Amino acid sequence: MNTRVIQVGLGLSVLIGVVMAAVLYFPKTEPFRGTLYDPALPAPEIELTQDNGSSFRLGELRGNVVLLFFGFTSCPDVCPTTLSELRKVNEELGKDAGQVRVVFVTVDPERDTPEKVQKYVSIFNPAFVGLSGSMEELEPVWRDYGVYREVDEVTSSASGYLVTHTARVYLIDQDGNLRLSYSYGTPTEDIVHDLKILFK
Repeated sequence: MNTRVIQVGLGLSVLIGVVMAAVLYFPKTEPFRGTLYDPALPAPEIELTQDNGSSFRLGELRGNVVLLFFGFTSCPDVCPTTLSELRKVNEELGKDAGQVRVVFVTVDPERDTPEKVQKYVSIFNPAFVGLSGSMEELEPVWRDYGVYREVDEVTSSASGYLVTHTARVYLIDQDGNLRLSYSYGTPTEDIVHDLKILFK
Protein backbone atom coordinates (compact mmCIF):
# COMPACT_ATOMS: atom_id res chain seq x y z
CA MET A 1 0.00 0.00 0.00
CA ASN A 2 1.19 3.50 -0.77
CA THR A 3 3.00 5.05 2.19
CA ARG A 4 1.34 8.41 1.53
CA VAL A 5 -2.12 6.83 1.69
CA ILE A 6 -1.24 5.24 5.02
CA GLN A 7 0.03 8.57 6.38
CA VAL A 8 -3.12 10.39 5.25
CA GLY A 9 -5.26 7.67 6.80
CA LEU A 10 -3.41 7.91 10.08
CA GLY A 11 -3.67 11.69 10.00
CA LEU A 12 -7.42 11.53 9.50
CA SER A 13 -7.76 9.02 12.33
CA VAL A 14 -5.85 11.30 14.68
CA LEU A 15 -7.93 14.33 13.61
CA ILE A 16 -11.21 12.46 14.15
CA GLY A 17 -9.95 11.31 17.55
CA VAL A 18 -9.11 14.89 18.57
CA VAL A 19 -12.53 16.16 17.42
CA MET A 20 -14.35 13.38 19.31
CA ALA A 21 -12.32 14.07 22.45
CA ALA A 22 -13.14 17.77 22.23
CA VAL A 23 -16.85 17.03 21.86
CA LEU A 24 -16.79 14.74 24.89
CA TYR A 25 -14.59 17.02 27.00
CA PHE A 26 -16.32 20.27 26.03
CA PRO A 27 -19.99 19.32 25.65
CA LYS A 28 -22.21 21.89 24.00
CA THR A 29 -23.96 24.03 26.60
CA GLU A 30 -27.73 23.82 26.45
CA PRO A 31 -29.40 27.15 25.75
CA PHE A 32 -31.31 28.95 28.47
CA ARG A 33 -35.08 28.72 28.24
CA GLY A 34 -35.83 32.08 29.83
CA THR A 35 -35.51 35.48 28.14
CA LEU A 36 -31.77 36.19 28.15
CA TYR A 37 -30.25 39.59 28.93
CA ASP A 38 -27.31 39.70 26.55
CA PRO A 39 -25.07 41.10 27.78
CA ALA A 40 -26.04 40.49 31.39
CA LEU A 41 -26.66 43.70 33.34
CA PRO A 42 -25.71 44.49 36.94
CA ALA A 43 -28.94 44.09 38.92
CA PRO A 44 -30.07 47.42 40.41
CA GLU A 45 -29.67 47.49 44.18
CA ILE A 46 -32.74 47.08 46.38
CA GLU A 47 -32.60 48.50 49.90
CA LEU A 48 -35.73 48.08 52.02
CA THR A 49 -36.69 47.33 55.60
CA GLN A 50 -37.76 43.79 56.48
CA ASP A 51 -40.63 42.82 58.77
CA ASN A 52 -38.29 42.49 61.78
CA GLY A 53 -36.93 45.99 61.26
CA SER A 54 -33.60 44.85 59.82
CA SER A 55 -32.26 46.26 56.58
CA PHE A 56 -32.43 44.19 53.40
CA ARG A 57 -29.88 44.74 50.63
CA LEU A 58 -30.02 42.70 47.45
CA GLY A 59 -26.24 42.89 47.15
CA GLU A 60 -25.87 40.87 50.34
CA LEU A 61 -27.32 37.84 48.53
CA ARG A 62 -24.31 37.72 46.19
CA GLY A 63 -23.24 34.12 45.69
CA ASN A 64 -26.85 32.94 45.47
CA VAL A 65 -29.22 32.96 42.52
CA VAL A 66 -32.13 35.32 43.24
CA LEU A 67 -35.61 34.91 41.76
CA LEU A 68 -37.26 38.32 42.07
CA PHE A 69 -40.98 38.95 41.63
CA PHE A 70 -43.16 42.04 42.06
CA GLY A 71 -46.76 41.64 43.22
CA PHE A 72 -49.20 42.31 46.05
CA THR A 73 -50.82 40.29 48.81
CA SER A 74 -54.42 40.98 47.73
CA CYS A 75 -53.79 39.65 44.23
CA PRO A 76 -56.49 37.08 43.35
CA ASP A 77 -54.59 35.01 40.82
CA VAL A 78 -51.21 35.92 39.25
CA CYS A 79 -49.24 36.42 42.46
CA PRO A 80 -50.34 33.32 44.38
CA THR A 81 -49.92 31.24 41.23
CA THR A 82 -46.38 32.54 40.67
CA LEU A 83 -45.37 32.02 44.30
CA SER A 84 -46.77 28.49 44.16
CA GLU A 85 -44.67 27.84 41.06
CA LEU A 86 -41.54 29.22 42.74
CA ARG A 87 -42.21 26.94 45.71
CA LYS A 88 -42.39 24.05 43.23
CA VAL A 89 -39.09 25.15 41.68
CA ASN A 90 -37.46 24.94 45.12
CA GLU A 91 -38.94 21.50 45.70
CA GLU A 92 -37.70 20.22 42.33
CA LEU A 93 -34.18 21.50 43.02
CA GLY A 94 -33.86 19.33 46.12
CA LYS A 95 -30.51 19.89 47.85
CA ASP A 96 -29.64 22.66 45.38
CA ALA A 97 -32.55 24.80 46.64
CA GLY A 98 -30.19 26.31 49.22
CA GLN A 99 -28.45 28.16 46.39
CA VAL A 100 -31.63 30.05 45.45
CA ARG A 101 -33.32 32.95 47.23
CA VAL A 102 -36.84 34.07 46.32
CA VAL A 103 -37.59 37.77 46.89
CA PHE A 104 -41.08 39.27 46.58
CA VAL A 105 -41.45 43.08 46.42
CA THR A 106 -44.90 44.65 46.75
CA VAL A 107 -46.48 46.98 44.21
CA ASP A 108 -49.16 47.94 46.75
CA PRO A 109 -47.49 49.75 49.65
CA GLU A 110 -50.76 51.40 50.67
CA ARG A 111 -52.00 48.04 52.00
CA ASP A 112 -48.88 45.88 52.19
CA THR A 113 -46.78 46.50 55.28
CA PRO A 114 -43.45 44.65 55.60
CA GLU A 115 -45.08 42.39 58.21
CA LYS A 116 -48.04 41.58 55.96
CA VAL A 117 -45.87 40.82 52.94
CA GLN A 118 -43.54 38.54 54.88
CA LYS A 119 -46.45 36.68 56.44
CA TYR A 120 -47.97 36.25 52.97
CA VAL A 121 -44.87 34.82 51.26
CA SER A 122 -44.13 32.57 54.25
CA ILE A 123 -47.35 30.71 53.48
CA PHE A 124 -45.65 29.45 50.32
CA ASN A 125 -42.19 28.97 51.81
CA PRO A 126 -40.82 30.31 55.12
CA ALA A 127 -37.49 31.01 53.40
CA PHE A 128 -39.05 33.43 50.89
CA VAL A 129 -38.32 37.11 51.55
CA GLY A 130 -41.21 39.59 51.41
CA LEU A 131 -40.49 43.33 51.17
CA SER A 132 -42.41 46.58 51.27
CA GLY A 133 -41.74 50.22 52.00
CA SER A 134 -43.00 53.71 51.28
CA MET A 135 -43.90 54.94 47.80
CA GLU A 136 -40.72 57.02 47.87
CA GLU A 137 -38.63 53.92 48.56
CA LEU A 138 -40.39 51.60 46.13
CA GLU A 139 -40.86 53.79 43.07
CA PRO A 140 -37.12 53.83 42.20
CA VAL A 141 -37.03 50.03 42.53
CA TRP A 142 -40.00 49.58 40.20
CA ARG A 143 -38.45 52.02 37.73
CA ASP A 144 -35.03 50.33 37.83
CA TYR A 145 -36.57 46.96 36.98
CA GLY A 146 -39.00 48.34 34.41
CA VAL A 147 -42.03 47.30 36.44
CA TYR A 148 -45.36 48.68 35.26
CA ARG A 149 -47.79 49.31 38.11
CA GLU A 150 -51.23 50.95 38.13
CA VAL A 151 -54.01 50.92 40.70
CA ASP A 152 -57.32 49.89 39.14
CA GLU A 153 -60.00 51.63 41.19
CA VAL A 154 -62.76 50.55 38.80
CA THR A 155 -62.20 46.81 38.87
CA SER A 156 -62.36 45.49 42.40
CA SER A 157 -62.27 42.14 44.17
CA ALA A 158 -63.44 40.87 47.53
CA SER A 159 -60.27 42.33 49.05
CA GLY A 160 -60.75 45.78 47.50
CA TYR A 161 -59.08 47.46 44.52
CA LEU A 162 -56.73 45.60 42.21
CA VAL A 163 -53.27 46.56 41.00
CA THR A 164 -52.28 45.91 37.41
CA HIS A 165 -48.56 45.16 37.28
CA THR A 166 -45.74 43.51 35.38
CA ALA A 167 -45.83 39.77 36.04
CA ARG A 168 -42.30 38.58 35.30
CA VAL A 169 -39.82 36.66 37.41
CA TYR A 170 -36.32 38.17 37.20
CA LEU A 171 -33.31 35.89 37.65
CA ILE A 172 -30.19 37.46 39.15
CA ASP A 173 -27.13 35.24 38.97
CA GLN A 174 -24.46 34.51 41.59
CA ASP A 175 -22.41 37.51 40.46
CA GLY A 176 -25.28 39.94 40.96
CA ASN A 177 -26.14 40.24 37.27
CA LEU A 178 -29.64 40.42 35.84
CA ARG A 179 -29.33 37.36 33.62
CA LEU A 180 -32.79 36.08 32.66
CA SER A 181 -36.49 36.77 33.07
CA TYR A 182 -39.60 34.62 32.77
CA SER A 183 -43.09 35.54 31.66
CA TYR A 184 -46.14 34.59 33.69
CA GLY A 185 -46.97 30.92 33.27
CA THR A 186 -43.47 29.76 32.33
CA PRO A 187 -43.26 26.02 33.12
CA THR A 188 -41.36 25.38 36.34
CA GLU A 189 -39.17 22.83 34.57
CA ASP A 190 -37.83 25.61 32.34
CA ILE A 191 -36.72 27.64 35.36
CA VAL A 192 -35.21 24.55 37.00
CA HIS A 193 -33.38 23.77 33.75
CA ASP A 194 -31.79 27.24 33.67
CA LEU A 195 -30.88 27.16 37.34
CA LYS A 196 -29.04 23.87 36.92
CA ILE A 197 -26.99 25.42 34.10
CA LEU A 198 -26.01 28.28 36.42
CA PHE A 199 -25.08 25.88 39.20
CA LYS A 200 -22.49 24.10 37.01
